[in-house]
Amino acid sequence: MGIFGLFVLALIQTGCQSTPKSEPTVKGDIGSAEGQWRGKALARNLVTGKSGVLDIEIIAREPNQLRMEITGSFSTPIASIAMNGSEVRYILSQEKRFVSAPAGADTFSRLVPVHIPPAALLAVLFDRDLPAGDWTCDRDAATHLVSFCAYKTEDVGVKWLERNGRNRRLKILSKDAEIELVLDEAKSKVEPGPNVFTLTPPDGYKRERAK
Repeated sequence: MGIFGLFVLALIQTGCQSTPKSEPTVKGDIGSAEGQWRGKALARNLVTGKSGVLDIEIIAREPNQLRMEITGSFSTPIASIAMNGSEVRYILSQEKRFVSAPAGADTFSRLVPVHIPPAALLAVLFDRDLPAGDWTCDRDAATHLVSFCAYKTEDVGVKWLERNGRNRRLKILSKDAEIELVLDEAKSKVEPGPNVFTLTPPDGYKRERAK
């Protein structure tokens, strides 16, 4: 079926809502900060017209560590993602697959048809400027905040729709799909710890190594 098909099976509502207000979770200096987020992702396949909404729990540490837990309706597990430096691992619960692969522009396209480098996603999470050598960005004339960025070699862009305190709404765009994210800086349900950025294959899962 593929993970995008699972997006559709996990459809739980047509709109996105932010999580309740809580204490800020981003701490540390630029380049080595840590943070936690909760939110929703509305994914649309522009080719098929199908869409679905998922819940997302995130822990990240600059410059290159990320953990995401993705669930569907009734908290059904969909995927776990752990990036640690140059490697990313996935547990695809519905397909009973464990995949390891190099971290790169294709890291998340294995889950949804959007190519975005992990460094750019981390910059979005921590509300940093995207790497100037790779991205061309426009700023809002009134707020002077970045409103849209385009990646120089891939058909992908990031558009900021709303900023409300620590809550942000944005879209990641490509020619075949778009993902609308509503993110709130809030304590994740993922338990932080020394192994939070690593995953091991569950019993009975098919193991794969992607290039």
